[in-house]
Amino acid sequence: MKKLSTGFTLIEVMIVVSLIVIIALVLLFGMNPLQQFFRGYDTVRKTDLAKLKNAFENYYNDHDCYPDKSILTQCGSNALDPYLDKVPCDPNTKEPYEIYLLPADSSCPQKFAIYANLSSTVDVRGDLITYCPDTAAVYSTDMNYTEVIKGCSGQELCQTIYGCRNGACVVVALDSVPSCSPNSCDPNCGVDCTKKNRRGAYTNECREI
Repeated sequence: MKKLSTGFTLIEVMIVVSLIVIIALVLLFGMNPLQQFFRGYDTVRKTDLAKLKNAFENYYNDHDCYPDKSILTQCGSNALDPYLDKVPCDPNTKEPYEIYLLPADSSCPQKFAIYANLSSTVDVRGDLITYCPDTAAVYSTDMNYTEVIKGCSGQELCQTIYGCRNGACVVVALDSVPSCSPNSCDPNCGVDCTKKNRRGAYTNECREI
């Protein structure tokens, strides 16, 4: 009588190893380790921004001014003590976080915005500031949206934007990005809102973008 072999053949071992490798690759790419790595950086960045906002507001309560922008260049220092133990910098680049102060070049700033560039392109917080993709920010309560945009994009936007609606010049956006075009910072809309075509339709209407 022939004895049955209790061991594995080489082919069987190779099949098992191949299956393990395939499962490992599926798990690896399914978890997207690079994206997870980026998210780790972004978590630190958002935590840093929250700490800086708290420190800046507490500083203002004591000094009636926000700190000078040079504060953020002192990475790892205690320049914000006792409001913050250590001035944080970007966890990946080690560069200071960007800051925008108003009035510009004032010795006693009254508004601030601090920005961090996010690594993950799928973080919804990175889409909140128009013209500044993949950017998170914290800012003083009296800093308006157009000022926050200017601080990270350099684009000058007017707070009140006008456009033609039903033949009249009206406000189509206030401290926000307009959803229709053409539009203008000019209270007169920059065009003749009453102008019509041969069919009697207004030609300069601010239409949805």
